[in-house]
Amino acid sequence: MFRLLPRDEKFFELFEQQAGHIVSASRVLEELTLDYPSAAAKVQQIRDLEHAGDALTHEMVRRLNTTFVTPIDREDIYALANRLDDVLDLIDAVADRLALYKIKVPTDGCMAMAKIIVKTAEATDRAVHCLRTLSPLYHKHAIEVNRLENEADRLLRDELAALFEGNTDPIEIIKWKELYETMESVTERWSSTTSMAFTTPPTPSPPSSPRASSRPCRRWPGRPSSTSWRPLALGSR
Repeated sequence: MFRLLPRDEKFFELFEQQAGHIVSASRVLEELTLDYPSAAAKVQQIRDLEHAGDALTHEMVRRLNTTFVTPIDREDIYALANRLDDVLDLIDAVADRLALYKIKVPTDGCMAMAKIIVKTAEATDRAVHCLRTLSPLYHKHAIEVNRLENEADRLLRDELAALFEGNTDPIEIIKWKELYETMESVTERWSSTTSMAFTTPPTPSPPSSPRASSRPCRRWPGRPSSTSWRPLALGSR
């Protein structure tokens, strides 16, 4: 389709790179729970991935503020960039706490939660790769992300119940309660991300008229269009 003003498709590549960082970080987190003596090295790996993710988020915001024609609505790009960055920050927070609290050994619940985080990361990664082509398959991946978030929520309740019932050390209770809740928040943030972006797909501009074919962007149906452009800053809402 001919466009008077070409759209910058680089955003899709940046989203895919960020999703790749998240998958990598989640897998290192699972390795940390399975090989706790090497926790310090694993924490550093995750921290490096988190820093790389921050750089990608800054690049997305910079490009958004200097791009006139975006492939989808600019507010959607900004919101998705921030939420993916939030997920990476939360994974880094989990790894940091696992090392900082000097736990004796990760519990079965901790290892099970890490496995769910990996599965959720992989499902989100598949959904992000559907954005470029607007593949209808992302509905399937979004549903899987939501199912995994529910699974993590059930696991959190079970582990907290077992923690309060079978542990008499208040310090251990405090440590593990915060760890379990932070791990569950990773999947919760993913679920809100896919609900925002993937349950209702962006619709390409209809080519029925010259005016329609030159529209600057696609929007998630049901979302209001932007009537004015303003630069966005990282971390603003």
